Amino acid sequence: MRVASVRASAGGAVASGGRREFHVAPMRDYTDRHLRRFTRLLSREAVLWSEMEKPRAILKAADASSSSKLDRLLRRGSDEGYEVFQIGGNDPATVAEATRLVLPYGYDELNLNCGCPAVASGGGDYGASLMRDGGDDAARVVEAMVRQVTKHGGDAHTKISVKCRVGIAETLGDVLSKDASAEEVRERLAEPLASFLAKCADAGASSAVVHCRQAVMSGLSPSKNRGVPPLRPELVFELCSVNANASSKDHRVPSKVILNGGVSSFADAARIFRRCPNLAGAQAGRWPLLRPFDALHVDAFLAMTSSDELECLLESRTSASLASHRSAETERFEFPFDRRAAARAAAAAETYAIRSAAESRRDAGAGAAARPLALAIADLDDRLEASRASDHREREGRDDPDALAGALDGVLGVCGDLLGVDGGTDRAKRTRKALAKAVGKKVGGKQRGTRAEAAEAAGRVASGRCGGVG
Repeated sequence: MRVASVRASAGGAVASGGRREFHVAPMRDYTDRHLRRFTRLLSREAVLWSEMEKPRAILKAADASSSSKLDRLLRRGSDEGYEVFQIGGNDPATVAEATRLVLPYGYDELNLNCGCPAVASGGGDYGASLMRDGGDDAARVVEAMVRQVTKHGGDAHTKISVKCRVGIAETLGDVLSKDASAEEVRERLAEPLASFLAKCADAGASSAVVHCRQAVMSGLSPSKNRGVPPLRPELVFELCSVNANASSKDHRVPSKVILNGGVSSFADAARIFRRCPNLAGAQAGRWPLLRPFDALHVDAFLAMTSSDELECLLESRTSASLASHRSAETERFEFPFDRRAAARAAAAAETYAIRSAAESRRDAGAGAAARPLALAIADLDDRLEASRASDHREREGRDDPDALAGALDGVLGVCGDLLGVDGGTDRAKRTRKALAKAVGKKVGGKQRGTRAEAAEAAGRVASGRCGGVG
């Protein structure tokens, strides 16, 4: 267990020091402490989120005969950097008790899930169901969480936040179409959203992450909920001006607003920041699973977008077509996988494997620890295949196939060490086989499906087919 008072301060300073932020979204079966540990080795400044945990799961782990179950559930990924723990529930008392149990683990921020559609249970008792009454229930839960931070000695820097959608729709037929009138958008989405967040802010939420799609509460799968409702980033941008334009008597939304939805590349994030200079940051989910080694460049990207360089780069429009501008803009924020990136990737994988090996022996198994390496290897496989398929002229300034091959060999090597694969001939092949077994068919299938969904989503955003932010 980590104690809040000994938390490393580097991440907190980054997340509150005026720089733009890049968040890796909470994702079930992905953003456990293992993936957070691996991602932290790639980026110092990324804000990393836990999986969402329900209060009853936390309380059940606390009631177990051994404290190790609670430790495995609540442990941070790393002692360094900024981490957020997300809780999903609607009962102030049980959420408060869960908050009390999480606090000693030293998270920088605790987040209340107000955005998950919980389709299987028709809205369930958590997530976006908290938006149904306009924010009164959510505010009560936030207030209970804030009281726990104050009462039980939470670090003075521990923050409470909410993550929500721009609105909810009970069925797909209730979703507001992209061509709805400005009055409809204001009445059905913009005003209720601002009111919801104002209530959460009054209760003590200091920041909000807003997924810029409506949540469809029934009849639409979780994956479809991430792609079918149209993106409405303008509603999130408008929130950033609420406080600046509000009088002292007006309700104010949380002081920090992060946009989620439609962020599939660094170029997407840059365009979002250009359109809304007051936006605190962007959150991405599927993209970091498709291309986990893009995290190597998060820190450099944030340095670029937290300075005048962003405007200099993006104000260089010419009379060229929008498509040409978008292409040039994308190239400005592409970071090639070169020999330096390869060395960093291999070193991160080696450090991760060494640290995970000891924990795996203690926790009796390397399966969960192997999952981030499976995503990393799939990323390198995809990049290497694409690089080799292009001719020499197309590869100029892009990923270096030799660097990719070297990184792949290195990651496979440390993965084999973690899984106890003997040396000798065909070790890489045998490591892949051992990795598939350690990860398991169910998780492996889910990883392939999620990565395919991420690739499709990136294509939609790049072409503007989902109402992007260009």
